[in-house]
Amino acid sequence: MKIETKFLRSKVATRVFTLFIICALVPIVGFSLLSFSLVKTQLNKQCMERLHQENKAMAVSIYERLLLFQAEMNMIASGLKGYPEKAIQNLSELLAEESREHLVSVTLITDGGSKTLSPLVPIENPPDLSAAEMKHLRSGKTLLHQQLLSHSLPRLFIGVLVDQNNPNRGALLGEINRVWFWQVADRRAPMAELLVMDGQNNMLYSSFSEPVSFPAPSLRSMNSKHSGQLEWVSNTKRYVSNYTSLFLKPNFFFPSWIIVLSESRDEALSPMVSFKRWFPLIIVLSLGVIFLLSVSLIRKNMEPIESLQLATRKIADGGFGHKVKIKTGDEFESLGNSFNEMGKRLEEGQALLVKSAKLSGIGQMAAGIIHEAKQPITAISGLLQLAMLDQLSDKSKKHLETVLKAVDRLNLILSRFMSFSRVSEEITEDLSIEKIIHEVHQLLEHQLKKNQIRCSIEGEENLPHILGYNQGLQQVISNLLINAMHALEDKENDQRTIKINTSSSNDRVLVEIEDNGCGIPEEIQDRIFDPFFTTKSADEGTGLGMAIVESILCKHNAEIGVKSTVGIGTKFTISFPALTKTRDNEH
Repeated sequence: MKIETKFLRSKVATRVFTLFIICALVPIVGFSLLSFSLVKTQLNKQCMERLHQENKAMAVSIYERLLLFQAEMNMIASGLKGYPEKAIQNLSELLAEESREHLVSVTLITDGGSKTLSPLVPIENPPDLSAAEMKHLRSGKTLLHQQLLSHSLPRLFIGVLVDQNNPNRGALLGEINRVWFWQVADRRAPMAELLVMDGQNNMLYSSFSEPVSFPAPSLRSMNSKHSGQLEWVSNTKRYVSNYTSLFLKPNFFFPSWIIVLSESRDEALSPMVSFKRWFPLIIVLSLGVIFLLSVSLIRKNMEPIESLQLATRKIADGGFGHKVKIKTGDEFESLGNSFNEMGKRLEEGQALLVKSAKLSGIGQMAAGIIHEAKQPITAISGLLQLAMLDQLSDKSKKHLETVLKAVDRLNLILSRFMSFSRVSEEITEDLSIEKIIHEVHQLLEHQLKKNQIRCSIEGEENLPHILGYNQGLQQVISNLLINAMHALEDKENDQRTIKINTSSSNDRVLVEIEDNGCGIPEEIQDRIFDPFFTTKSADEGTGLGMAIVESILCKHNAEIGVKSTVGIGTKFTISFPALTKTRDNEH
């Protein structure tokens, strides 16, 4: 296509394309940056919230296991409460099968020493309880004790009194099966790692395969806050973590454990990695689609512009008959239709100008002929009137009257043509349009009654005056009333009405003349003011009446409009510029 070869050579196309790209690029880039920031923040937040929820769940699971051990030790103690001290060591049946799985050994501690309940193995290297721990234990509360080892995880012990009412009967101290206890770590997420530390930062449990150490600021944060999040590096691998303090002191005499749940940052934020990979590609594809759409739309819209530009050149060269064919279904198609209509009007106007040029010479000659013809016509009219005074037969007088009427008609036609063609030299004056209407009505009153037409005049009080020519305005009102009477000829005698209404609005004086006659067809309403246009026969009209009306009103800077419906009637509205705001009516 021709438009494609010239794409972007046009200034309009370049401007539109640049504007299109800028308007698309700026919002998309801004939206992309904002979206990237929001998504990154949201993914980080979701990751931390997930770790926090999982960490809380892990802390609850660990605490539940401690409570389970506490319940099992209390159950064993309640079973021993009814036996004498010498029989306690033989009551191995009190240990349920589950307790044997959860406990490595259970030892009875009394003032006389310690005894291991059969069939569990004795506690190797039993821990030495401090005076504060023994005091806590004798107060009837559960004791949680940990024994640190150099090369393995600490040993954990649970201690309870045999008889809450008689502390002298001793206490039970059970060693927790660490393998079973830390199976709770299996409940963590597949990619998560679990760390459990005490208040002195001693490692109680670690799912990491290598030793782990935290930076000093991180340790201080974990020891000073109940919960939080942090990032740290171990062996060049970055982790994101959430920590929660498990408060144990009220029940177990132990300050707290710190539960740390960690995930590799790359794995925790893997959705972000995928987002970083695909998001720029989506943006680039979006920009590419916008580019292609902009090129396609600009080409589509430039084609009718090119067609209109070519048609404009054709018309400038005189080719008024050239038509554009635009079928886009939008404003361009409407513009093309308007352009074709304009070409048609220009072609008609050109033909009219040619015709006017041809008639110009004829018109000048006709004006001279009319001027010269007026004098003999006047003389003929006078001689005919003198001849009628002589003694003639009735037949001769009738012939003379017919000739005189024809001469008067010819004189009237010449007068109207002269009135229409020459510029009036009448002097303008302050006039009351109401007074002119009443004067014309009086002149035509006989004809109105003769034709049985009811003519009503209504007007606004204190109507402003206008500046104009009295004789010319009388001719305007007279022509409009005579046309209205002609329009009522086919109407029933008792239904013929003409309404004249005067009013003022926005410094304008309005005159409305309305009849209920035959009406004017819509297709000729735009032509009624054209010179020599008439729907009457040649004997009834010359077609100059409405042209003279428009010519006179134009000299008064007035406007005339028409509304008509066939079979209903016609209303002419004349709008004059007001001379004064208010003025007493003169009738």
